[in-house]
Amino acid sequence: GINAEYGEAVVSTQSTGISEKARNHSTMGDNIHQLTSLPYSNFQDEGESDEGHSHPGHGHSHDGHGHSHGADSPSSIHVEVVTGSGRNGQTLLQKFNAMGKEKKITYVLAVVLVVLSLFSIIYASVDKSRQPMQDHLAQCKTVDKFRRIDAGFGLINSRKSCESWGACWDSTAIASTPKCFYSFDDKRGYRVANSSVTPSGMDIDLERKTAHDRIFESEEPALKCIISYETDSRLRIKIYNPDKEDRYEVPKVPISGGQKSTNGHKMQYTLDVSQEMFGFSVSRTHELQSTILNTTLEGLIFSDQLLQINMALSSSNVYGLSGDHKDGLLRKMEYNYQSLWSTAVEKRHGAHPFLLHVEKDGHASGIFLRNSNAMDVILNPYPAITFRTTGGILDFYIFLGPSPADVMSQFSDMIGKTFMPPLWALGYHFGSDSYTSSPDIGVQKIVESSFPVDGIWVGSSTLKEGRELTIDSGKFENISDVTTALHEVGKYFLVDTRPAVTKNDNYELYTAGEETKIFVRDADNETLVVKVATGQAVLPDYFNPATLSWLMEGLKDYHNEVAFDGLYLLENEPSTLSDGSVEGCTDGKLDNPTYTLYNVPILEKQTLCPSALHYGGLRHYDVHNIYGWRSSVVTAEALAGVSEKRTLLLSRSTYLGSGAVTGHFIKENTATWADMKHSIVAMLNYNMYGVPLVGANICGYTTPTEEEDEELCVRWHQLATFYPFAKRFSQSQKSMFAYSAESLKNIQTAVEHRYTLLPVLYTLFYRAHTQGVPVVRPLFFDHLTDPDILDIGTQFMFGDSIMVAPVLDKGVTNHSVYFPEGVWYDYKLPNNIISDKGYQDQKVVLEEQTYYVKGGSVVIRYKNIANNTHAMNVGGDYILDVYLSSTGQSYGELFSDDGVTLNTIQNNQYLFVKINATQEHLVSEVTLVYPGHDNNNKIQEINVRGLSQAPASVTVKGDTDAEFTFENGVLYIKSLELPVKEAFSIQYS
Repeated sequence: GINAEYGEAVVSTQSTGISEKARNHSTMGDNIHQLTSLPYSNFQDEGESDEGHSHPGHGHSHDGHGHSHGADSPSSIHVEVVTGSGRNGQTLLQKFNAMGKEKKITYVLAVVLVVLSLFSIIYASVDKSRQPMQDHLAQCKTVDKFRRIDAGFGLINSRKSCESWGACWDSTAIASTPKCFYSFDDKRGYRVANSSVTPSGMDIDLERKTAHDRIFESEEPALKCIISYETDSRLRIKIYNPDKEDRYEVPKVPISGGQKSTNGHKMQYTLDVSQEMFGFSVSRTHELQSTILNTTLEGLIFSDQLLQINMALSSSNVYGLSGDHKDGLLRKMEYNYQSLWSTAVEKRHGAHPFLLHVEKDGHASGIFLRNSNAMDVILNPYPAITFRTTGGILDFYIFLGPSPADVMSQFSDMIGKTFMPPLWALGYHFGSDSYTSSPDIGVQKIVESSFPVDGIWVGSSTLKEGRELTIDSGKFENISDVTTALHEVGKYFLVDTRPAVTKNDNYELYTAGEETKIFVRDADNETLVVKVATGQAVLPDYFNPATLSWLMEGLKDYHNEVAFDGLYLLENEPSTLSDGSVEGCTDGKLDNPTYTLYNVPILEKQTLCPSALHYGGLRHYDVHNIYGWRSSVVTAEALAGVSEKRTLLLSRSTYLGSGAVTGHFIKENTATWADMKHSIVAMLNYNMYGVPLVGANICGYTTPTEEEDEELCVRWHQLATFYPFAKRFSQSQKSMFAYSAESLKNIQTAVEHRYTLLPVLYTLFYRAHTQGVPVVRPLFFDHLTDPDILDIGTQFMFGDSIMVAPVLDKGVTNHSVYFPEGVWYDYKLPNNIISDKGYQDQKVVLEEQTYYVKGGSVVIRYKNIANNTHAMNVGGDYILDVYLSSTGQSYGELFSDDGVTLNTIQNNQYLFVKINATQEHLVSEVTLVYPGHDNNNKIQEINVRGLSQAPASVTVKGDTDAEFTFENGVLYIKSLELPVKEAFSIQYS
């Protein structure tokens, strides 16, 4: 070092400031100079800012190199030279000049040696400092641009801040490709600190790695992972902080189905856990041992208001993740952000963190993140999924299938199987938002018409001063006559309702709710007030147990005025016209989270403040996405206290599990061919979410042109023949009969066709209710190994027998239809049998539907048409259509009950029939018949298609003189009188 008399060099590992030793030499002089520092900025792109970047949530600023200040940050070496005056007031230069020649040479040599030593230290330090960065940059270059996973969170916008986070930066990235992305360098996230095997899985303790800066200051230092082998086909992985027992978790739902795994070799999966870079991978146990998913990637974050995990998948074949997207059936894995936050903004009416995955080996699996906080799910081309949620915990359920139907059944075991709707709910429904008086409803014409219809709906125009559950008796003074007239002919009356309660001291529903304190509270524990179309309003807290009795009383009072049979819950996201409340929201972290959703940057937009309070200390921040689900649960229970029969409940906002109590109606669409086409994807998605009773508004709610496209309305009714729920609800007062004679005839033909297929549809709901399988499903469900079928969202299966290929464009006469492998029968043309896989052109006319029946099916349908389902259920005889497979086999089944009584399945109060057919005979097997079920319907016709030759004779129940004909390859057996509830056999060899 330099003699203290002349000055001193001090090497410090501090990032900034004056070294302690330099401060102690203040007597030597007052000029302190920082000689140099060695930052990461040497690797900065041209034109990028040199200024520091402050990370939201850090609580402190970063220096220009992306490193936090402080003694604990040895990220750069600083060299300081301290100079000053000697003790006698002489300057160093004066002392040097006074030296002799030899002394001067010695002094210069000493200084040179010191400087060389210093530069040696500096060079070594630079080399040591640069090496990790060089290694990091080399690692970044190995990450293909199509395998990048976003590490910027919308918060990082410069190289410095990205690299201080330990990620990679590419300023040339275009479109949605992330500029800041993970390098997969194994230095971030959590490691396994301890693990133990339990009888049902594993307990794992995790500790956070500290190799890189935190982007969120509240990242948990330690976590626990509980792995539970719940059944042979269901695996649960729960990651949480055990020290925070009060942290929010989604309320539990009853879990049923499946048996606990007792023998490891029976399990369909194996689980591997990586230690140093914590993650888990799930593989199948079959001979291929294919990996389904793998989370051993960078990016596990667990902080107070942001949790993230990256999950690599075996293929890009991903379906699901919210029902209202419009990017096709197969999700686009192109850095596609799906924001899950229920809101009327852009019609995001549901939140469904569930995906169905078709693996590259042709098996199917399901992934459900049980979390209801605001969430972004990023679909990466890796292929990988990034789950990024703003609260709660990471609670995953993996379903192993291996078929899509198996996945749906396993999933429904967890979230609850669908309710059994009344039979009349599956008929045709009609209504308007603009009725102004009882005569507007046109009940008399509906009653007298042969047009089949079961449900008449009214909207908010019937309410008194916009008050929910309050009829405007001035305008609708004879409303009881309307409901009576409908009920007398087997039809039903239903109403739209909203959760918002008008703030009015003369409104009993409001005053009763205020007295019992069942309304949502603000952050100061006062009733939260919002703005809606009718003025100021408050919202029920459906998490409060007292809300049930309050609502039940309100519904009973309303039912005494209007004998309604069902409800449609609108705006139960909840949706308002104010942002948060009429007073705004707080400045706190719940109303101003660090991370904002990609597609919903303002959470309180047209809904409640995230800081709003619910019963039990719940915050709206956590339960917003399940508010609609909870409103459905409470309303369904309240309806059960009003009616002793099955009622119908629909909900606009849904979450996973909603289908156990409600259906879903897509009301606010437009009268366009595009919206009709999109309704298929939405319908298929909701069936995958366990909400099979779903349908879109037939012909559209709003009309973008002055003149309605009647061809569109005809084609839409033909498509709606196969909607699980079929409803036309007009924004105007347009009558259901207000079409040209030709269009009305075609519409009625389509609706009548739906009614003939009600035995099929009702049986499909029996299967959904008992087994959890969808009512309608994508084509790929039964053809997983056909790559051409995975993205077809314009055709679908009605059950597992009927393939619907609707016309979705104007003026089409030549229709391209994809036929999967197998034998397919055109239902209307006996000679049109298709057995070649691929697209084929089919001739179509406006008067007819386009659907095809799979070989191997027996379709049981009504023969005659009545104008309501009840009349058909008690007096409609059947036709059996047999479509033989290439091996000469066919199967079908029929479920029947009285259509309205509660719990008929649980109480075995129904009829169930199985039909098996071959090239030689047909056998009916009655597996259950309830004497109290008055089904005296008969099978009057049997048609068999696919026979190799005409039979010589037909024997029905031993009678060899049965009447039959054989034309165009079809065996017609008519004039039968076979009671459906009695077993029988027919030979036609």
